[in-house]
Parts: sequence; C-alpha cells; structure tokens
Amino acid sequence: MSEPDWKAYQNATADVFRRLGCNAQVDLTVAGARASHAIDVHATFLRSGILCTWIIECKLWKRRVTKEKVLALKSILEDLGADRGIIVSEMGFQSGAQDAARGTNITLVTSLQEFEKTALAATSEVPLTPDASPGSASFFRFPHHSPHGLLIAGDTLITTNWRDGSISLVDPARKVITRTMELDKYEAVSPHDGSREIRSYRPGSLALADGRLFVGQVFSEVLLVIDLATQAIVKRIPVPGGGEGQLAVSADEKSVYFASNKSNQFFIIDSATYALEAVPYPPGGRGCLSLLRHPSRPLLYIGVQRGGRIAGRPYPYANCYVATYDLAQCRYLADAQLAEIINGITDDATPACLTYDDLYDRVYVGLFQSRRGICVLDADSGQWLRDIRFERTSANTSPFPWVDPVCQATAGPLLLTVNRHNHELVSLDRESLQPKSSVFLGATPNGASGLVVWKDFAIVSHASREGLHFIPISTLS
Repeated sequence: MSEPDWKAYQNATADVFRRLGCNAQVDLTVAGARASHAIDVHATFLRSGILCTWIIECKLWKRRVTKEKVLALKSILEDLGADRGIIVSEMGFQSGAQDAARGTNITLVTSLQEFEKTALAATSEVPLTPDASPGSASFFRFPHHSPHGLLIAGDTLITTNWRDGSISLVDPARKVITRTMELDKYEAVSPHDGSREIRSYRPGSLALADGRLFVGQVFSEVLLVIDLATQAIVKRIPVPGGGEGQLAVSADEKSVYFASNKSNQFFIIDSATYALEAVPYPPGGRGCLSLLRHPSRPLLYIGVQRGGRIAGRPYPYANCYVATYDLAQCRYLADAQLAEIINGITDDATPACLTYDDLYDRVYVGLFQSRRGICVLDADSGQWLRDIRFERTSANTSPFPWVDPVCQATAGPLLLTVNRHNHELVSLDRESLQPKSSVFLGATPNGASGLVVWKDFAIVSHASREGLHFIPISTLS
C-alpha cells in the first residue's frame, strides 16, 4: 500500500529539518504540563549550547489554514514550553490566521521547498578582525563583505552588504558574524565578454516587524520578507516600481511603509497579510531617499528628491522637500522645501536621512549635496525650524563644498551625525545643537555610510574599509 499524501508530506517536512541539522521525529506524542500532544514533526537542535525545540504542523489541505489552528498551536507551545511553532501549508493561510500569528513565536510557511532553500537552522560564526591602523577608531573588519546599511534588532546587528548582495547578522558584543544570507539571484550578461553571469540583487532599506525583516531588493521587482527566527524567506511582495526605495514601520509593527524611488508613490503594507495600499506623492514629486514614521502620532515623513516648489515656483535642478502625511486623515499636511537657491537655481540636494528626536519633538533631515547640512523640522507641523551647517575639515579632499551628513542618531543628550566627506563622526548637544566632539573615521573615496546606537556604543559602517567602527559614546560627550 502506498503512503498517503499527507503522510508523505509530513515525512518530507521532517527530512527538510534533518537536512538543516535538526533531530526531527514524526508522529511523536509529547507530555506537557497539562496534557499530552500528538506532534506532526518534533525538531530539536543546539544553538549556542542551548537545546531548542520547534513544533511543526503539516497541513496538506485543499483550503487555507484558519485562525483556530494557529491559536491551537499557540496553546500547545505554551503547554510544552517549546521555543517556536511552525505551520507548513502549501495552500497558504487565511487573514485571520496571519493576524493570530502576529507578534507570536509562530512562523507560517507557504512553501516547503522554498523554506528548505532559505532556512538556516545551524550557524557557523565568523569573527570580525580588529584593525589597529591609524584613524581606525576601534575598527573591525569583515572577512568577505562590505557592510553598508545598519539596523539593530535587540542584541543583533543587521548589516546590508551591497557589494555581494547579502545580509549579515552580527553579535556586536562578541564581534562575530553569526549568519550571512544571500538575497535572490538573477541571470545577466557580462558587459565585458557577453558571457552569462549569475548575480545577487542588492540589499537596500531594512525594517523589522513582528520578527520579520523587510528588505528592499534594489533592481528587483519585490520586497523580500525574511523570518529572523528561522532565517528563511517567507514572502516576496511585488511592488510597482520594484524594490528600490525606503522602508519604515509603525510602533506597533502592524504596518510597514515603503516609499518607492521609482514609481512616485508610497505603500502601506499590512505586516500580517502583506496587503498593499498605494498613496501617490504630492503632485510633481519624484523619487525618495528617506522615510520616517513618527513613533506615537499617525505621521509619515517622506524625503522627496524632486518636484518641489519654492514660494510657488519650480527651479532648475532638484527642488527637494520633506512631505508630511497624516495617516489618520489620509492627506498631506505640509511640505518643507529644502533646496537652497544659488544664482537663480536650486542645489542638487536630496534628503538622505530622517531622524526623530523624542526629547524635543524634532525631525532631523540630513541633506546630501547641500551646504545646509542638517535641516531641523518641527515634528508636529513638518515645518522648517533651522539649519545645522558644518564647515569642511582638512580631511575633506572632495571637490564639493558640502560635507554630506548621511546619517544621524540620538544617544542620551547627544545628536550624532556621520559627515561623509569630512570622514568624521560628530556629536552635538541635543538641546542647543552645538558641536561637542568629533572622531576621524579614516579617509576613503566613499566614506562611512551607516550609524546606529547600541548600548554604550555608536556603530558606524564603513563599506570602503569593509568593516565597522565601535566608538564608545563616552568619548563623544
């Protein structure tokens, strides 16, 4: 007698987890604190010397899985004290099931084959290498990658590696890479000899919602969604204009926002169902390099590259601005025109980054290719308050008059900014916005690019030097 299809699916699921380094048992009865439970696939493995347990349910159904099945698995996990639950269903899940799994330790998988391709249950750690050369400022090199963008998720540092199309998870306390995940690949023709090449899409902006990492895949047609617990790709979201743009997330992590750099609109994405709602930019607005969601009010700030009007009229070149959109009223409240008029034309500035200051309810706009430096906006009205201008230093050998403050972060009483062309990390007093200290980051053609604050350190990515600076914040006061 041949094996039933559901049984074969169950065994195939167990085989996937065995190939991923787990001890996987099928049809196991496990005693919990209150009852015994029949488990489809019971997987265990060691991570950092700790035994981890995953409970996997296999649903080879002809319909989508319901909310009740997710809630039932949640109850089983609590009774067994298991680390994670996974439901595998090729037919997918109802929206109620997606909502029920939101913010829990349950992962919903819609393709066993795709899960096997991308899930990484076992890790091999790669240490970062300290660099003692002059101007290194506690610098640690990556062995194979060039970190660009940064995101902190608890005690994990996530880096985007532009050059080789990957994302790394870093333990900043131990200075080790715990995992590197390659992005989707595509076929291309070599411009040198016309031969066939396999390339990875480049990682762009990042956002974290309910344990899932949303990744803008530059040059692709989709946003990629990765479940961090299993390190598996769980969704590819097709987006008009593709994956080049900026991501932000609401404080409750129920909504993810993607502002396209190609299609002149932003999208509100339900983080559970992945449903999209499109909102056009203000008339004439084109391109986006920065995006910020207010942490408590329903406001979205969009750094638009082109199409602004100063005193009602357009000028040659960029005409960049920040548009403030009220998500509750579904309308734009204001736009702060940030281009500077020089000899009758505007500069070619773009809003490179947006940072919120919760102490003073301000928004900082780091301007790329502008002498204005950082523009300060009132968070409530979205209106311009003042500029923070920086002088060129002797380390700035670029032919440009600007310093390019490409990223900012707050740390206690300090505002930190990476000024790319000055090759420096600068601290300012958060109240007065006056400079206090600076650290030289080493001169390279493209300079440093990313900045996050983790515990008592400012971490700065330096793709040209292929590594990270770990700078004690105490040295910046």
